[in-house]
Parts: sequence; structure tokens; C-alpha cells
Amino acid sequence: MRYLPKLQQLKVFQQVIRSGSIRGAARALGQSQPAVSRTVRELEQILQTQLIVRSSQGMTLTETGRVFALRMQLILEELQRAADEIQQINQHSQGSVAFGCSSLLALTVLPALVDDFKQSFPQANLGIREAQLSTLLPALREGRLDFAVGTVSPELPLEGLVREPLFDASFCIIARREHPLAQATTLDELREAKWLLPETDMGYYQQLQSVLGTFYQQLTSPPIRTDSVVCGLNMVLQENYLTIVARAMSTPFYLQQRLVVLPIKSLPQAQYCVLYSEKSPLTVTARRFLDLLRIHCQRHAW
Repeated sequence: MRYLPKLQQLKVFQQVIRSGSIRGAARALGQSQPAVSRTVRELEQILQTQLIVRSSQGMTLTETGRVFALRMQLILEELQRAADEIQQINQHSQGSVAFGCSSLLALTVLPALVDDFKQSFPQANLGIREAQLSTLLPALREGRLDFAVGTVSPELPLEGLVREPLFDASFCIIARREHPLAQATTLDELREAKWLLPETDMGYYQQLQSVLGTFYQQLTSPPIRTDSVVCGLNMVLQENYLTIVARAMSTPFYLQQRLVVLPIKSLPQAQYCVLYSEKSPLTVTARRFLDLLRIHCQRHAW
């Protein structure tokens, strides 16, 4: 390969992937379809490979197209991050931070953390994505997130990522205060109850699976699976479901008078970690946010 691809070619190819077609990319970029097609052909010629296949059903990436798209996304995200950091230096801009976390942080330290951060960086752009860590990993690897917080388990692919422990959290079973099993003290008493559990079986919930796997198999009816905190709480409050949450989440949304923690203490603790790229340095703004996150996590009673 005599020449490297041009930045504009990468951006056009990125838009083709996002739009799913040459026509959609041309519309999004404000260019003609022939111009977009020509740019893609030039990129293929430079790389000496076919990147996309067009058919009546639409556009699909070839094997080499998928490999190149992954690397290209990292390059473009890193370039954007570098440009943002230079802008911060030259224009005293306050930059941006994008991070992901589970609902535990969202319902505990996040409001005070954001308030602290905004006092130092009032003009900074802040993006927050709430999801399980297994769902956040692709965005973290592609550079769309600066870092992510969650529980880690052995099967999660963490190559190229720094893993930094933040805190340990206790978990518990919660129910509606009037639930007929609200005073149960053993899991055996809960086999005929209605259960709602997180959809993921990774991170802490894999640990739960290994501890409670036999109990799950003995349930009278299979549990409902969801990662939605709002859905879960509503099912607990309205339809007498039981669910497992971090103890620090047992009184969300000022529902202390309507929810109760069952007196069962056989659930393992979970270690929450922050993950960030080993090779791509965090911006000044992201580093400051992470410093504040560490402080707030250390102070909180998990």
C-alpha cells in the first residue's frame, strides 16, 4: 500500500456504515451518490480490498470491511479526542466527558458527583450512558466512552483496558412492604414467589448465578428478565415481585415507605471497578471527573 487513506475518505466510509447505504450517506453528508460511491471506491483501491457488498437487500460489510471499520472508528475517535484536548489548551474550552455506569451509581453518588464536577467545569459537555458493563464495553473499546463503571467477571473481554477497583457493594432482596413474604429469612421460603432478575448473566450476576443457580432452578415459575430499573420497581410495587439489588439501591426514588429489604444475608458482595483504555490517555476533563468519582465512591456508605 503506497498511500494511507485520507481523513475525508474515512469519514465518508463511517457515514456509509451508519446510514446503511450509499444513498443515506449521501443525504447525511450533503453530497451526491456518485461522489460518495467514488470516495468508497478510492478507499478500496488504496486498501486493495473490497469493503462493502451492495445487493437488492441493502449494503453489507465484507470481512475485511468489518475489520477495517473497527480500527477506523478507533482512529477517528482518538483524532476527535486529540482535537478536543488541543482546543481546551488553545481556547480554554472545558472539553467533554462521556462515561457509562450501572443504575447503582445513577441512584447514589451521581447527582452530587455531577454537581461537584460542574462547579469546576461549568461549560464542559457531559454524556452519561446507563447500562450493564457488558453492554458498555463495545462503546468503551471504540472510544465513544472515556470510561465505564460496573462489576467484572472472568468471561468479560478486558484486554487493553485498565481495571481499577472502586468499592464493594452489598446486595439484598427487596419486596413491597405488604408482600406476604416480606419477613422471610431463608431462600427456601421464596421458591414459589414471583421473581424479576437482571437480563445479563455477566459481572456480579454471574457470581449470583453460581451461588443461587440451584435455587433458580427450583423456582415454581421462571423469573422475568429485564435491565430496566423503572420496570423492575414497578413490577415489585404493583405485582408482588421480588428482585435483587445493591443494598444502596433499596430505597430509590424516596420509596422507603413502600419497599422493604428481606432479612436474608446469604448474597455475596460485588466489587465495582472503573475501566478505561490502557493505550489511549484520558483528556484533562475526563481525568478530573474520574478523580471526583473516586472521591465520591470512597465517601459513600455502600
